[in-house]
Amino acid sequence: MRNRRMSIGAASVVVVGVDSKGMGLIRECLGTEAVLPTHSTPFLEAAQVVRKTRPNVVVMGFDQDFDGAVRLGPSLKREVPNLHMVAISERTDPERIRAAMRAGYQEYVVLPEDGDLLRRAVHEAAHGGEGGGETGTVVAMVGSKGGCGVTMLTVNLAAELSPVYRVCVADMDFSMGDAAAFLDLQPSSNIYDLLRGLDRLDERVLAGNVAVHPSKVHVLAQPTELMDLEEIRGEDTLAILRSAAEAYQYLLVDCGGRIDESTHMVTTVADVVILVTTPGVVAVKNAWRRLQLMLRLGIEKDQIRLVVNQWDKNAELTRADIENNLGLPVAATIAADFPTCQRAVNLGRLLRDVDKRSPTLRDISAAVALITERAERVETETSKASFWGLFKS
Repeated sequence: MRNRRMSIGAASVVVVGVDSKGMGLIRECLGTEAVLPTHSTPFLEAAQVVRKTRPNVVVMGFDQDFDGAVRLGPSLKREVPNLHMVAISERTDPERIRAAMRAGYQEYVVLPEDGDLLRRAVHEAAHGGEGGGETGTVVAMVGSKGGCGVTMLTVNLAAELSPVYRVCVADMDFSMGDAAAFLDLQPSSNIYDLLRGLDRLDERVLAGNVAVHPSKVHVLAQPTELMDLEEIRGEDTLAILRSAAEAYQYLLVDCGGRIDESTHMVTTVADVVILVTTPGVVAVKNAWRRLQLMLRLGIEKDQIRLVVNQWDKNAELTRADIENNLGLPVAATIAADFPTCQRAVNLGRLLRDVDKRSPTLRDISAAVALITERAERVETETSKASFWGLFKS
């Protein structure tokens, strides 16, 4: 999700917009982990100090001037592109967390409760973690409504990536998630096991909680029984995403058609958002509503790829109709092949293991470029046919 800056020894830290109590908590938390300033830098002087000292980490207070802290994020990143920025606060606030992530902050820490997270963030910024490289690409798979085929697309896109890359599917549909069932997996642990032990979450713990399909796709599954959703917080989701992005080259997050705190967080921090609709009036209307919500959350249009699933020549709406209504280009169309898709679901198998010649599989294979190349549009036999169909009457 983010770059980690490499350095040697203790991390150099600049603290901005924090009162004396906050400075005390930071000193107590970091100890000898970092080279700390004697006092906090005022907001107005932050850019100048960062430009001069070029620190590993900026710890930004979010309680004194929230709007100022958000505005400072992008400007400090311009000064030092590899800067690791940590927002700290005395309280949890989902809206503030999302705003921090959009502004470029890698962590949102509530002190003193999240002291371990602050220590880990500063340590990684100083030492670069293992290899100090870039973390994996996070792809949010979002449906305009239930029944759009998001899970089918997610697991089969992952299977197309898995021969070359380390790939994980994270099922974030906390009501009816069934990514594991689509692959006929019976996981012994699931995402709730991670949520109950976030304080111990690392790559080793994550590896012990994923199910592995023969295709080499790893799946972080939902439990088979329905669970109480009240304890799912956006920051908990973020912790899981961060760990998974550090372990895999591609993390495909199945959000289904849900709208909740977790899916808000996923779409906010994702590198690519694939918005899936079908070519019907109701689905496209809901896609428009979902798109407006994403834009209000601060997600840029150029991060979103619109995919029209279950496409055929008799579709209720044309490609031009959909683009005109949504104000967003169709990045890919996926052919409708209901018999093959239904058989794959019933058997818990991938499309390629049911029918390698399926037009749905052909179009999914082409759509991989939306993820690996960040392509704005991919042409398939289905999309070409729909294009030329505009000139037939």
